[in-house]
Amino acid sequence: MSKAFHKQDLVKVFQYVVLVFFTVIFLYPILWLFINSFKTIPELFASPWSLPSSLTLVNYVRAFEVGNIGRSFLNSTIISVAVVVMTTLLGSMAAYGVTRLRWKWSGFILSIMLLALMIPAHATVVPLFAMFNTMEINNTYLAVIIPHVVFTLPMAILIFTGFFSSIPVELEEAALIDGCSIPRAFFTLVLPISVPALVTTALVTFIVSWNDLLFPQIFLTDPDLMPLTAKLAAFQGRYSTDYVGMIAAVVIIIIPSLIFYILLRRRIVSGMTAGAVKG
Repeated sequence: MSKAFHKQDLVKVFQYVVLVFFTVIFLYPILWLFINSFKTIPELFASPWSLPSSLTLVNYVRAFEVGNIGRSFLNSTIISVAVVVMTTLLGSMAAYGVTRLRWKWSGFILSIMLLALMIPAHATVVPLFAMFNTMEINNTYLAVIIPHVVFTLPMAILIFTGFFSSIPVELEEAALIDGCSIPRAFFTLVLPISVPALVTTALVTFIVSWNDLLFPQIFLTDPDLMPLTAKLAAFQGRYSTDYVGMIAAVVIIIIPSLIFYILLRRRIVSGMTAGAVKG
């Protein structure tokens, strides 16, 4: 008679099955894009799920030539880096102010900040366009950077709030007793030990800004300022669409996000879960 599985063994088997199932679901679209980026248009329509007959970089070359991906890659990098720096700095300072510097309205102010998570970006397009037009910053990097910072800031504050709650207050109290000012304690003591929260915020903010299509399409008209996502329209002609070239461009777009996530995944998990069991 075979040895029966223990209950814990069954639970582990079930967990592995679920993990494998969701891994396949999430990896399948990426693998499909990567495989089809090497096909010709007839191959793509004949059999979207088969391997390409030959590996060629023609589609990637066309992506750089037709879509001007090189310039767009630079634009996306400038916008995303600026958003990451501003959101990380402002989010950490705001979270520190409402969690570590306890004052009468700190809880209320934090609630107001987090309420911004429920505001849809589409609802702000018209007033933002009118305001930016008055400020004469439409069709500039600022017209895209400012909305990205505004809509990623609440998530950054939420992440930093959870992490700062897990830091012992005694560290700052000892520094203040020794004559350290609050700004100095924040920048030289709190931020250096908040690397997981910094990395998590930076990556989440980067992905949101890098993949956004709404704000560039609304606020940018100059082709030389367009980020990668807005350049996908260049592959759509009046009578036909270069699907394989578009797929190659999509692969180029998602590669930076995948690389950053793979390299920083451990710090991301610790940054997201820090403070979860506080109190």
